[in-house]
Amino acid sequence: MRAYLAYCGKSFSKHMSYRSEVWLRIFGNIVIMFIQISIWKSLAASSPSHTINISEMITYSVITTSVMNLLMTNVYQSIDSKLQSGDICSDLQKPISYPWYLFFEQLGTVGFQLLFNVVPSILIALLLFGVQLPDASNLLPFLISLLLAMIISFLIGYLVALIAFWFLTTFALNWTLGALMTIFSGVFVPIWFFNPFWAKLAYMLPFQYLGYVPSAIYLGKIDQPYLTLLQGCGWVAILLLAVNLLWWKAIKRLIVQGG
Repeated sequence: MRAYLAYCGKSFSKHMSYRSEVWLRIFGNIVIMFIQISIWKSLAASSPSHTINISEMITYSVITTSVMNLLMTNVYQSIDSKLQSGDICSDLQKPISYPWYLFFEQLGTVGFQLLFNVVPSILIALLLFGVQLPDASNLLPFLISLLLAMIISFLIGYLVALIAFWFLTTFALNWTLGALMTIFSGVFVPIWFFNPFWAKLAYMLPFQYLGYVPSAIYLGKIDQPYLTLLQGCGWVAILLLAVNLLWWKAIKRLIVQGG
């Protein structure tokens, strides 16, 4: 475990070298929040039935933007570059579990994003836009949903990375993943605004846990949050099974290619 924590700390320290990027990311988050909030204010003003609660939508936009900075889907980038350079062979020879190495490397990145990106962005958003505070009963399931979002995002990103062993690039897979996340995670439009067909489809996919579920739990929009979280744990089990099967097939394929 000490070795994995060292990799986590190394990943955290690496991001400390790019301080100017921190300000750009914070600025980018505020711009995204401002655009989303402006759109929702415009829609609320033109909605005669007052179906849009602007206070809720401001909070939803802030939470989803913040959650997206804590996801681990970028794990594929690490494998992609090492597949093309061949460095992955030396990584696999190290006396550590490669999947756990990737997880703790991403965890270091998430820790950095939380301290230097998410927290400042939320504080600025509080001053500029105002954010609803969650009910005390929703706080614990909300925190659990954040942990679940990170785990599911890592497994999805890792799954994409393993598929790259066959394609030797993640460009097309990354584009597809980004499109699916944008639509079905509910980042820009909450799933409760979807029509019945698309809402049913979104609830059948794991992407809802990457944005919609944490924000909806925070706002108290989910009646049985722990049941929803339990279903999310089911997705973790399914994704774990999938990545384990692909991992062994990918290793065999790499050995065959390497001779």
